[in-house]
Amino acid sequence: MKHLIPIQVFFLFFMFTTSSIALAPSSYDVRQGDQTLPVVINPKLQRICDQTDNPVECLITTVPFLREKATINPVSILEIEVEAIDIKTKEALDKASKLLLSSSNSKPIANCFNICINNYKSILESKHRILDAISLGDDKQLRVELSSNVDKIYHCEDAFEETNVKSPITEVNSLLGKMITNSLTITIDMVHF
Repeated sequence: MKHLIPIQVFFLFFMFTTSSIALAPSSYDVRQGDQTLPVVINPKLQRICDQTDNPVECLITTVPFLREKATINPVSILEIEVEAIDIKTKEALDKASKLLLSSSNSKPIANCFNICINNYKSILESKHRILDAISLGDDKQLRVELSSNVDKIYHCEDAFEETNVKSPITEVNSLLGKMITNSLTITIDMVHF
C-alpha cells in the first residue's frame, strides 16, 4: 500500500489543484497545464507523512511548499502544515461568507454559517500562537491550540447536522480537519522539543 501513496498523491494533487484547492506552487519541474505536479516524493517527507492519520493529505498539502533545498524534518513539515492550514482556512472563510451572503438562507442555516465563520476566524487568529509555540518549543501550548482548532472544524459541521441540513462546506472542512489532525500527530509523535 505504501508504494501506492505517491501515485495517489499525484492523482489527488491534480484533482485538488484543479478543483479550487490551490496552494503555493511547488518547485518540481513536471507540468500539467498551468499546474506544477510532483512526481518524486522526498523519502524523508514520505516517512513523516506515513506516520500521520492522513498520509495522502499530508503529502498534497506540504509538497507545494517545499523548495529544492528545504530541510525536511518534523518541525519544518509542521510549520509548512500551519501555513497550508492558514491558506485553506482563508479559503473556507471566503466560501462560507459568500454562501451566507448569496443565498436566501433560513435563520438556522444562517446561524450555521455564522458559527463556521467565527470558528474559521478563530483558527486564523491562532496561527501566531501556534508558530510562537513551535519557536519556543512549547509542545503543551501547541497541542492545546491544534486540538482546539480540530474541535472548531467539527463544531462547524455539527451545526449543520443539528439543523438536519447537508453542509455545503463539508469538503473543505474535511480537508481542514485532516490537515490539523496531521499537524497534531506530528506534534505528539514526532516533534521532541
